[in-house]
Formats: sequence, C-alpha cells, structure tokens
Amino acid sequence: MPNMSWFFFALIAPLAHAAVNHLDKHLVSRYLKGGQVGSLVLFSALFAVVALPFIGWFHPESFAVGGRDVALLMLNGAMLVLAYICYFYALEKDEASFVAPMFQMIPVFGFVLGYAFLGELITAAQMVASALVVLGAVVLSLELGGGKPKVKRDVLWLMFCSSLLYAANGVLFKFVAETQQAFWPSLFWDFAGKVVFGLVIFACVASYRRQFIAVLRQNKTTVLALNGANEVLALVGESAAAFAVLLAPVALVQVVGGFQPVFVFIYGVLLTLFFPSFGQESLARRHLIQKIAGIGIIVLGTVLLSLP
Repeated sequence: MPNMSWFFFALIAPLAHAAVNHLDKHLVSRYLKGGQVGSLVLFSALFAVVALPFIGWFHPESFAVGGRDVALLMLNGAMLVLAYICYFYALEKDEASFVAPMFQMIPVFGFVLGYAFLGELITAAQMVASALVVLGAVVLSLELGGGKPKVKRDVLWLMFCSSLLYAANGVLFKFVAETQQAFWPSLFWDFAGKVVFGLVIFACVASYRRQFIAVLRQNKTTVLALNGANEVLALVGESAAAFAVLLAPVALVQVVGGFQPVFVFIYGVLLTLFFPSFGQESLARRHLIQKIAGIGIIVLGTVLLSLP
C-alpha cells in the first residue's frame, strides 16, 4: 500500500463527520427539542448493530479474539458513546460551526496519550501547535454580544470531555488492534461495545428510554431515515479513521481531522444560502469574523502538528 494511502482514509473522516455535524444539529433543533438528546444518543449507540452481522460473517476470526482484548475494545466502544453524549449536549447549546471545530482538541489529547501509552514522540513545535488549537477553541467559545465577551464554559467543557474521550478511543483501538494485528475483528468488538452500552443506557436511564420511544412514535419515518443516513456516514468516517491509525501515528491521523471545521463551515454557509429550511448558521459579520479567526487558528495549529 502506498505510503500516503493513510491520508486518503484519514480525509474521509472529516468529510463524513462534517456532514454528520449538520445532520445532528438538524435533528436536535427540529425533531429533538426540549432536551431530548437521549434519543439521539441511543440511535447513535444502537445503530452499530447493523454492521455486526456483516463483519461477523465475513470475518469469523472476530470470535477468536482474546477475552482481555474483547473487554478493552468493548470499553473503547462505550467511551465513544460517552463522547457522543458530551457532544450532543454541546450541539444543543450552540451552532455546528462553533461546536464542531472544538473537536480539533482531539489531536492535542492524541499526542499526549500517544506519547504516554504508545511511545509516539512529541516535539516542542507540536506542543506550540497544540496550544494554538486550544486557543482557537477558546476563540470559538466566546459569546459575543453588546458587552464584554464571555467564554461559553459549558460548551467548552463538554467539548473538552468529548475530545478527550475520542482521543482515548483512537489510542486504545490502535493499542489492541496492533496487538491482534487484525482491523475488522477489533472493529467488530469496538462496535459491540457501543451497542451493549447503548442497551445499558436504554435499560437504566428512564428519561433517555422515554425520549427514544417517543421520537420513534411521533416522527418514525423521517427520524429513522435521517438517523439512518447520519449513522451510515458516521460509521464510514469512524471506520476510515480507525483503519488510518493502523497505517500512521494516531495523532497524525487525527490532525487530518483538522479539516473538519473547514468542511463544517462550508457546508453551513451552503445550507444557509440554498437550503435554509434544513439548517441555518449565523452569517452576521461579528460571528463570521469569529468563526473564520477561530477556525483559521485551529487549522494552522493542526497543520503545524503534522510537521516533523
């Protein structure tokens, strides 16, 4: 496989996930109003069950994975669901083009965790670049109004936690997948962890269960169609990113995700101009300047992160 083949797999993730960000916002804003984030969490966790029979059929060696690795991979899938929860609550509070760029804290955590657990080295330049990414996230978290700018602490904190969980997910997946030397079996148990944790949430969190059932009853066809398309895109992005980390350092793959806020911003402008009923982003001058500045700083940081 060519040396740069990892880059094309890694690029699929931000392209797909940028579309997912806007679909998520559309679902949260139009169909899941009133704090019904729980239904979207359950959709995202349980939808992975669709992929399990196909992976199990074509890769029966999945069932030969050792017990310890199965437990770690299922824990990894559960962590991803927790990352979803933090992200969905942040998205409920703010626009996709403000929230999604904060995911670029993922490569920052990826460098730290990759260094701690995989022995992947961090240079001084990469530390500076990481600081730029965090600075860009802070710029985007500012609430600009008539008075003094305020940091949207709740949104920033939620995305901090979500990014940390996503980074840990990538590092743990690579650790186990490299031990097993098998991508698909590792992905099978990672997805299984998502489904099992989703079932635990469904059984134990009554409010999420009620929201999930209510949404199915009230908007069954539309919500299922949108969630189906959304989760297919998400699974494609997650699978491509998981495969890419087997070909290159975790943090380097996650750096390519730095293009996601650019795609989110472009998608948001196009939707606002041509499909406003589907999604609208603020195009006010101060918000445009804030988005471009914050995204620009983040992209600069992610590009510097990729330099040797």
